Amino acid sequence: MTFYKKRIENNIIFFFIFFFLFISLSLKSHEIKPSIADFSINESSLTFEIRLNAELILSGIDASDIQNTDNSNLSYKYDDLRKLPDNDLKENIMSNWDNISQNIYIKLDGDVQELNLLSIEIINQRNYEVTRDTIINFHIPLDKKNTSFSFSMSKKFGSIILREQNLNKNVDQLYTNYLNSGDASDLINLNHTVALTKINSFIKYLFLGIEHIIPKGLDHMLFIIGLFLFSNLIRPLLLQVTMFTIAHTITLVIASLSLINVNASIIEPLIALSIVYIGVENIFKKYSNTKIRYYVIFLFGLLHGLGFALVLKDVGLDYSNLLMNLVSFNIGVEIAQIFILFLLYLTIGLFFSKKKYYKIIFQIPLSLFISLIAIYWFVERII
Repeated sequence: MTFYKKRIENNIIFFFIFFFLFISLSLKSHEIKPSIADFSINESSLTFEIRLNAELILSGIDASDIQNTDNSNLSYKYDDLRKLPDNDLKENIMSNWDNISQNIYIKLDGDVQELNLLSIEIINQRNYEVTRDTIINFHIPLDKKNTSFSFSMSKKFGSIILREQNLNKNVDQLYTNYLNSGDASDLINLNHTVALTKINSFIKYLFLGIEHIIPKGLDHMLFIIGLFLFSNLIRPLLLQVTMFTIAHTITLVIASLSLINVNASIIEPLIALSIVYIGVENIFKKYSNTKIRYYVIFLFGLLHGLGFALVLKDVGLDYSNLLMNLVSFNIGVEIAQIFILFLLYLTIGLFFSKKKYYKIIFQIPLSLFISLIAIYWFVERII
């Protein structure tokens, strides 16, 4: 039994070494974000404005398989396209428009339509490490016989947020949906768009909350790991997570109701700094005041809640079920956080928390590594 226990302990140590090595290799990766498609309807046409990563599409990378372009064997093509001047990229898109448009499927009453290109705009981005957005506008002619349409893109183009734009409608009447890679939208009535059913809306925001932590929310994951490393005892750990949860719920609701404005250029660097603080405090735990730490965690929870609000702002909230969707998203976040803590307890906590070398092998090195990653993120986010 001693032999097998020792072997399990060694495997767990190797797992966490591999996990943090993977994180360090991914720091400079180009994360793949969802595209955003805004549509508007008038008597004669259905018009789309799609904000997407043109370099990703032109390189041929399959966005359904990976989270960032550096993990693709076609990443060199993406990097070459990323270096092109804006005008050269625009010409490249125009010359490949036929192929691109054939992978965007808009069906009017069940029939796939040809997309009539209106304009291409490249959003200048001088920082090479940040994704450069391209906005493509096209339209489809309508006649009085048309009743409904559906939207989807090729699976390799990745996920997309579909939103209706109409100044003559109240916010709670507008259609919005998050489509995973290759998914098609509901049938959308051309005369009056319909909101998602409550159960579909609940499930959508639940999984969106989970996905924002696992696998997309690496910064939030490291914050939770930092909380665990300070104390893996159940009672103080649960109290810290509860403080964090209450705080991020408050700001998530307030920001989603537009009671405060959320600026990503301010919030994202501050979130990175919160992770730095947690990691450093873990290292100097004996000098820490536990009671003050709870208040600090509550403050950081407020910041992370604003970060969650940025996600919902991009996706677009279904305001007809606003409260339910906020609750559903938050439940998804909590499910992911509890899963991370449960996994950490079953691996590190259960096997190593009472070992004499726990502080030297786990607490200090991992906390230091978390802080260094967060410092890198802070610098990257303010440049």
